[in-house]
Amino acid sequence: MRNKFTVTISDVNGSRHFLLHQLIKKFLLYFTLFVALVILVGSFVILFLMNEVSSLEAKKESAVSERNLLLVQNEELQSKVSEKAQEYENIRDKISNMEEMMGLRTNEEENIDSRLEEIDLTIIQQKTFFDNIPSGDVMAYSEISSPFGWRDNPILKRKEFHTGIDLRAPIGTPILAPADGVVKFVQYNQNSGYGNVVSLSHNYGFESYYAHLQNKPVVKEGQFVKKGDMIAYSGASGMTTGPHLHYEVKFIGRILDPQPFLRWRGSNFAEIFKKEKRVTWESLIKLINAQYPLPRQPS
Repeated sequence: MRNKFTVTISDVNGSRHFLLHQLIKKFLLYFTLFVALVILVGSFVILFLMNEVSSLEAKKESAVSERNLLLVQNEELQSKVSEKAQEYENIRDKISNMEEMMGLRTNEEENIDSRLEEIDLTIIQQKTFFDNIPSGDVMAYSEISSPFGWRDNPILKRKEFHTGIDLRAPIGTPILAPADGVVKFVQYNQNSGYGNVVSLSHNYGFESYYAHLQNKPVVKEGQFVKKGDMIAYSGASGMTTGPHLHYEVKFIGRILDPQPFLRWRGSNFAEIFKKEKRVTWESLIKLINAQYPLPRQPS
């Protein structure tokens, strides 16, 4: 009879006998190796997962930082967009004001580029007028001491037609050309009482005339001048009660009231076409419009 602690295992190759404690030792050995392997693999898995978690945490922190940065940048962009939108509205308002000042139609539906192009054309057209036709101040003066039209001559004490306007200013005040032109004459006119005079011929049939000047010639006959060039100094020569400039404007020989030309600006550009009827503005506008088309012709 075999020992009770002996285990017999039979197979096709025959029977083998093992002691029980040997089986237990082998089982424990294999189990220990299996547990050790499981622990080793588990440790590697845990270390891998911990590394992944750390990497994900770092990515999360990076994503949060990027998100916060994007939020800050978005707020800055929103602020800039609001500023640009306000600037755009301010530009639209300024364009509307410019259109109103120039007498242009205001169309809010039209794009900005088209409206600016229209303004550019009008500015070019206005510049053509202002460069070639007497416009704006000719000197620094304190007041208009005598207007255009019928008046009592302060020296001759009789009613007569005043063909220009008198601008009161100290002797030696510079006088500037109101438009491009050529000096028609520089002379002393004794018979008329105008004293030292200068006359300019401008484009489109306009002339300007300056009297009671200081005897201090600045330009000479036949000289070309640009708008804003100094042409003389105010004085008190000839028949006068005090220092002033007598200023006249003519169109193809017709005497005009200089005051509308003196006050002619871009802000009231179209007014002169209504106030001064002795100038054939319609044909003049067509002539200039042939080169620079008018967005809107003044009536």
